[in-house]
Amino acid sequence: MTKNIKLYVARREKGYYQKDVAKKIGLHPQTYHEKEAGKKEFTIREAKMLCKVFSCTLNDLFQEEVN
Repeated sequence: MTKNIKLYVARREKGYYQKDVAKKIGLHPQTYHEKEAGKKEFTIREAKMLCKVFSCTLNDLFQEEVN
């Protein structure tokens, strides 16, 4: 797994810290950090909650770019 750059950028654009997003979706801050860093995967439920937090689609946050 690789770091989720799109999620990182979306979080920074909103001015949120990882702990802020973790609280909004019901995760421990360390768990959120591991998931954003790509060490663990988000569940579908968590991914949908992230879309609500950032007002975007799943593709906006999680679709990998193809060269």
